[in-house]
Amino acid sequence: MVAIIIFLGPAGSGKSSLTSSYSRWLREFLGARIFIVNLDPATEFIPYKPDLDIRDLIDIHRISKEFGLGPNGVLVKAMDIIANEMIYIFEDLKYIDTDFILIDTPGQMEVFIFRDIAIKLVNELKKLSNNVVAVFVLDADVIKRYEDYAFISIMSTALQARMGIDVVPVINKIDLVQSLLIVGDTISDIDIVIENIRNKGLYGEMLSNILNIIWQYAKATRVPRVSAKEFIGIEELHRIIHELTCSCGDLT
Repeated sequence: MVAIIIFLGPAGSGKSSLTSSYSRWLREFLGARIFIVNLDPATEFIPYKPDLDIRDLIDIHRISKEFGLGPNGVLVKAMDIIANEMIYIFEDLKYIDTDFILIDTPGQMEVFIFRDIAIKLVNELKKLSNNVVAVFVLDADVIKRYEDYAFISIMSTALQARMGIDVVPVINKIDLVQSLLIVGDTISDIDIVIENIRNKGLYGEMLSNILNIIWQYAKATRVPRVSAKEFIGIEELHRIIHELTCSCGDLT
């Protein structure tokens, strides 16, 4: 059955670059057939050739003029239009003979996540396959404190609750930072993180309690460190995705 991976993350985190690098790895090392979807109608450049490009269906400039909207408002409007046309946009995907479908989402993650499009997209994709996961991409440069690592866990869990699918948190652009204090494995690091935030007042205690609960229920425990640019850590990312989509691996 086809595996479907949705790439999420804030602007500048490297979603499109990681989509490109992962598709390249799948083709070169697995000989897999890949179908790439670009769901960002406002992007100027993407480092891959999409098989389905929402820009061919949604004219962001026409919408802006027609409704008198600025850059943020027009993207919100575009997401609502896509959500309403979701069934028709993805109608032909059921006939695609491929191993992986990679979906690159808009750079402004909040416009995608907090609109109906996120839920409707997942519902449509689940009609195509039971193997749907999301990759939550964060820039390594923002992971500087133990609290930042706690933030990754909390955000990943929130995305899982919102979308109803497994979410793999990923730290990207590790080639641009000197070192990462956290190893990148929840099982190994959870005690270290909790110990360092527990004594930081009320919010530290709150974070540590939340992390303990997340640790009990988390399915994807590892947080791979990757560099889409330098092609680092892509195999580890795929191994986690494979374990989640095939339900045959040991995630601990």
